[in-house]
Amino acid sequence: MKLSSALLHRLSWLNLPGALLIALLQRTPVLRVLAGAGSPVAQSPVGQWLRSVFTLAGVGALHARAGATTFVQSPASNPITGAVGIPLSAAFTYTGTPSPPQYFLVTGALPPGLVFIPAAVNGVVRSGAPAIAGTPSQGGNFTVRVQGFGLAGNGNPEPINFSINGGLSVPPTFSLQPVSQTATPGSNVTFTAAASGTPTPTFQWRRNNAVITGATGASLTLTNVQASDAADYSVVIANSAGNLASDVARLTVGTLNATARLTNLSVRTAMAAGQTLIMGFTVQGGPKSVLLRAVGPGLAQFNVSGTMVDPRLALFRDSTQLVTNNNWGGDAALSAAFASVGAFALPPASLDAALVRSIEGGHTAQVTGTGAGTVLVEAYDAGTGLTPRLTNVSARNRAGTGGDILIAGFTVDGTGERTLLIRAIGPTLASFGVTGLLADPKLEIYSGATKIAENDTWSAGLAGIFSSVGAFALTSASKDAALTISLPQGGYTVQVSGADGGTGEALIEIYELP
Repeated sequence: MKLSSALLHRLSWLNLPGALLIALLQRTPVLRVLAGAGSPVAQSPVGQWLRSVFTLAGVGALHARAGATTFVQSPASNPITGAVGIPLSAAFTYTGTPSPPQYFLVTGALPPGLVFIPAAVNGVVRSGAPAIAGTPSQGGNFTVRVQGFGLAGNGNPEPINFSINGGLSVPPTFSLQPVSQTATPGSNVTFTAAASGTPTPTFQWRRNNAVITGATGASLTLTNVQASDAADYSVVIANSAGNLASDVARLTVGTLNATARLTNLSVRTAMAAGQTLIMGFTVQGGPKSVLLRAVGPGLAQFNVSGTMVDPRLALFRDSTQLVTNNNWGGDAALSAAFASVGAFALPPASLDAALVRSIEGGHTAQVTGTGAGTVLVEAYDAGTGLTPRLTNVSARNRAGTGGDILIAGFTVDGTGERTLLIRAIGPTLASFGVTGLLADPKLEIYSGATKIAENDTWSAGLAGIFSSVGAFALTSASKDAALTISLPQGGYTVQVSGADGGTGEALIEIYELP
């Protein structure tokens, strides 16, 4: 408030500094002292004028201040205590005033994660009874000051103190996922997971997505399992910052896998001139006859155009070449082998390549050809009996886009189901000196035209599965893809493409799990 020179002159008899006079006009409690009944000021004409001014403009404020001195905070504790990640709320206002506050000025810092309701705009909260609410994300001691203003006056700035325990909250993540298992009746099975986060995550196991009562540990153990225990198991980890469901781990119980087996792998791809396609396979349990084919011209019967004119097939054990074939030549024994495994017939005079070889252990077939073109490379279990058997098949070639993505077909034969490990590897091939890699492979499994499973980035929980079947380790945190799946008898395809639309060399692997 600015005083005119005339008013200051009229008040000069008080012999008080101008600042004090202003204070007298602005602070009604001081006026009360000066304007007492026995005061000379009160008895003077100027004193009467001052009293009349404050009667009109200040008495309401005086009453309001007298009533508004009751500041109410809920909860009333000082400080208000809370914890990181736990929702917290508070409220405040004045009571006992004939003129309730219209708004509050606020200063200071709330704990991160808390806000005024309604929101503070330029330090003003437009409410007579605001709230503070949210979930603290940082520990420490914090103070804000709030001052209410009403039609008849204002209150004093009031401190609201907070004491928040804990550190920055972090959503839960898995460091170990549960994996699918196969068990015999009467055995025990344990699924295990590991997680990190702040606060420490809790665990809740599920069976076919239904909560298992009391299963709240990092491991789930099933004792004396029976066929009725076969199901999909998973676990949900949670803390105040969020929750996350694990991969599904399927439990298979019984002897279903004793008859089901992996019998065939085929890869159809467009090869560039001078390119080599590599197919790998492993036979365990002793020697077994394997039929290998590299089909180019023979695809014409299926109206495939742009095929490789003259593919060549070579079989290797490590770096040693064991046998080759350029043109199969209508060989009668090979024709019989085609029929025995259900492979389509080849024209007798075609330039396609084929051979049958008794194999034990790991081998590779390498396919080259004359010029560029589409080629189909196949490996079949051509023997009899369940042991020995093909336990691993793989193919490496360039994965392109559109119709040039890398596609492999495989067959599960027999009764029941076979649990498989399937991988699409790009980045980790760098450790073997392979260049031009597919940076971020995406793996998709199809039954006919129906996609039944997919994976973009492998889970670290599969590392133990890799070692159990002799698969090489994948680089930690790489973008390679991998999954496990149990499949009944039938034909399936694996499609590998760049999750980011990229292209490059990729390896498809399919392993039988015990």
